[in-house]
Amino acid sequence: MRLLLIRHGETTWNRDGRYQGHSDPPLSVHGEWQAQALAEELASVEVASIIASPLMRAQATAQVIAARLGLPVATDHRLMELAYGEWEGLQQAAVKQKWPEQLRLWKRAPDQVTFPGGESLSDMRHRVRSFLECAAGQSGTMLAVTHDGFARLAVLEARGEPLSAFREVRIENASITTYTEKNGRLVIADINSVAHLLNSASI
Repeated sequence: MRLLLIRHGETTWNRDGRYQGHSDPPLSVHGEWQAQALAEELASVEVASIIASPLMRAQATAQVIAARLGLPVATDHRLMELAYGEWEGLQQAAVKQKWPEQLRLWKRAPDQVTFPGGESLSDMRHRVRSFLECAAGQSGTMLAVTHDGFARLAVLEARGEPLSAFREVRIENASITTYTEKNGRLVIADINSVAHLLNSASI
């Protein structure tokens, strides 16, 4: 079994530095180009199934890849981003004005934060674990399009690292992190690969 965990392409809110969470901004023009670059990179891969978060940015990225591979896209709510609650749609400067202590904690001890009206990393870890356990039991290559927070936690789970290390993991837009199955669990073979973006002609 092999799992290719993909972060969606850039959105208009990524470009503006806004917290996204469960909000649903579209891909930017650059994000659409990134999705095409992913599709070209994966065109020669024998993919058994494609699954994506229900949020528009993940669905749009997955659909571009699916069209190139000639496969349908299934939807799994477990792949959704961390819910930032009342922070969603805001830039960091605005968050700092209203929740300065919580923002400071998020930077220094992310495992101790529950977002107002949203989730904690511990909440999301249940979704991540459930998805990874199910994926490990599949056959062939599964392609899953998800989000930054989910992908970071998936790395921590595979490495057996604590939630406090969340900010130490880097997952870029349209990156691919590859997992293989070993003794019934997923292990990381390659993390945050963006070579396909560097090798493609940018817009």
